[in-house]
Amino acid sequence: MSALTPYPTLPPALVQAVQLWAQATTNSTSRRYHDLIHDKCQALLADGAGGTAAGFFAYARLLPHQVSPVDVQGWQAYLVEMQLQPATVYARVSRLSSFFEWLLKEPTFRDQLRGNPVRLARPKAPAPYQTAYSRALNDEEARQLLAVVQADAASGSLHAIRDYALLRFYFATGKRREEIISLCWGDLRFTADALIIDTQHKGGLYRASEVRDPGVKAALLRYLKASDRWDALTDTPLMEPDSPLWLRHDRAARRPAPVTSHGFVKAFKQYARRAGLGDVHLHQTRHTVARIVGEESGSLTDVQTFLGHQNLNTTRVYLDRIAVKRDRHSERIARRLIDEDEN
Repeated sequence: MSALTPYPTLPPALVQAVQLWAQATTNSTSRRYHDLIHDKCQALLADGAGGTAAGFFAYARLLPHQVSPVDVQGWQAYLVEMQLQPATVYARVSRLSSFFEWLLKEPTFRDQLRGNPVRLARPKAPAPYQTAYSRALNDEEARQLLAVVQADAASGSLHAIRDYALLRFYFATGKRREEIISLCWGDLRFTADALIIDTQHKGGLYRASEVRDPGVKAALLRYLKASDRWDALTDTPLMEPDSPLWLRHDRAARRPAPVTSHGFVKAFKQYARRAGLGDVHLHQTRHTVARIVGEESGSLTDVQTFLGHQNLNTTRVYLDRIAVKRDRHSERIARRLIDEDEN
């Protein structure tokens, strides 16, 4: 437990129970194991510092046996007031429900509870791709974002050199956050004219993807050289196959540690704000890629293959939400309804 985030303002027994639940309900083989545990604990225990949304038990100041559906509804309303997106609210309340379900199965706790108070208060799952954050960036917005990061990288910032390479990977592949951020050196292969990336997708499926854009490989090599993990004289890597590709580069770190998804997303949002884009989510890079592939190919199956969707209907819903609907009729309608001298 010592490696987990401390929550000194809450009862130690409650904190320990939440941490045990988070560990028990997280796949220990997941590359994002520690991130997932952190997310689960934060949903229930976070203190709300810095204007962030407080976890349920920090908000309600109740012990599990004291919680009622009304308390859960109050927290849900608070999350909405904190301007969290519907999907985020649903995910946090779902984690609270999961915690109570776990308690009810544990002999140490179940006799203290009357049931799961979240069941009657849990919101409906939001429809997929129906929020502002499912919007794809347009080409100019994506260029602005990349330009901000590239300018920082040109100044010699190692973090920015890393982040520019990461963004090139996301925009070149359309992959999900964890599929890129968790890459190890052994997941990459160089060919004469391409880069092959082996990633694990939703459902545990593995997939090899080819990236022919030379700029992606160039950005990666620049980062590896800047971080002293590529021998320029022999043109060979200075890494083992299981070495994480993306590092934190914190001064306080005693040894190289992989960058966390939280750390990169925080930096990504700062870049987006500096680019004048407001609050942008990293997953919008995937939506942007889907839009561009759809516009370039005109093929639904091409988008499905590129994104790795197993079901074509998923791709159809995806594109229907994010794609700009092309106008093929307004001029014809106007010719029939509007006098020419009115135009």
